[in-house]
Amino acid sequence: MSLPDIAIINFSGVSDRETQRAIRAVNRQVIEDFMPIWGSGYVSKLHASQFAPDHPDILSEDPVPAEAVIYLVDEPHLAGALGYHAMNNAEVPVGFVFTSLGDWTVTLSHEVLELIVDPTVNILVPGPHPNDPNATVLHAYEVCDAVERTVYDIDHITVSNFVTPQYFRDGDAPGTRNDFLGVGVGSFGLTPGSHIAFFNLATGTWDVEIGAAGKRSRRLEQWAPKSPRKADDEACAQSRSTLAAFNESPPKGVKPLRDLGGVLRRDRYEALAMRYREMFTGKYE
Repeated sequence: MSLPDIAIINFSGVSDRETQRAIRAVNRQVIEDFMPIWGSGYVSKLHASQFAPDHPDILSEDPVPAEAVIYLVDEPHLAGALGYHAMNNAEVPVGFVFTSLGDWTVTLSHEVLELIVDPTVNILVPGPHPNDPNATVLHAYEVCDAVERTVYDIDHITVSNFVTPQYFRDGDAPGTRNDFLGVGVGSFGLTPGSHIAFFNLATGTWDVEIGAAGKRSRRLEQWAPKSPRKADDEACAQSRSTLAAFNESPPKGVKPLRDLGGVLRRDRYEALAMRYREMFTGKYE
């Protein structure tokens, strides 16, 4: 059976040999654990790039021989940025894994699995508000976020836990499980330290729920808070300034990155919230 390819391009200080070990473990996870549950998969393969790692247009112009691409990079593009996946200007799913942040093999596993299920990064699922079961919100179709703090090993490589399709159905039916490891996460719930993101139809905001240590205690964090942390504001301002400058005067022959909402998670959520507010204007005001 032929599967679509994800090109893994290594711009990091991690050796290609170590990268290959991680890729093999993630491919085993996809084929042996993920596909029997989700019914679809991609195969990751290590590729070379035609660009130098500091070339400014790799997000939109790199002609990779695959259906998607994930770059391994030592440091985030900007202070505070996390690994993520999105669509580039060529309409190709693209991801970044920052090898200096935490256990990068877990992040690689996380991004590969989420790219498989929602390569266009625009699928939303109606479900209950985390703090008000009578209110409906639109949950991001992310298969690792809710259990991202729970992991397991394949061939001595640590990979991410993931949810099952049952997770996105309200109500925990007997005889089903909502995640691969069976840690007990409820439908539309989350494990301590993990997060879920959703568009709040009532407020027009993109919100993030972070799992607290207590089993039932949760903390709601909005990516447009009334009193945002100064460091967050400074990082987001730098992100917007950098993208605006690039789009205003891109290098010769390079397309502006008009579709890139932001490098930081908060930037991207705020951009999505603006887009959804436009979509739902008049319906939910």
